[in-house]
Amino acid sequence: MKQLILVITIIAFLTGCSSSVKETIQANANTTLAIEGMTCETGCAKRIEQKITKMEGVKSCEVNFEKKLATVIYDDKKVVSTQFVDLVQGLNDSQYKVSNIKTEKINNSNSKSSSKGGDETGSVLSSPSFELPNIMEYLRNII
Repeated sequence: MKQLILVITIIAFLTGCSSSVKETIQANANTTLAIEGMTCETGCAKRIEQKITKMEGVKSCEVNFEKKLATVIYDDKKVVSTQFVDLVQGLNDSQYKVSNIKTEKINNSNSKSSSKGGDETGSVLSSPSFELPNIMEYLRNII
């Protein structure tokens, strides 16, 4: 029994510790894309949003299903707007069509043009986060 508790404690400690360091993104461009072919908000719009957000150099992406618009804030030194078009039009056997691509530069004076409308300076800074599991809770659940 003691060995089992020891093994579980070690596994809980190892899986509970996480360190994620996100890259600093200097967002200096804002692109709006009109997307035709979306059939649902939770499937199509969220999938497009997630795929674009995962691209290197992208700070944020927000897809508005009702307006059929995607707004992407990114670093134009790492990614270009044509990559968003290629990605979206390549999803679901070319189900989506992109048009009306509008790009504008972001600097400190017009940084409020973000998809969230917040007071941003154009960069994302994050520090490593370390999380330890609550070992007593694990042991209490076992017993």
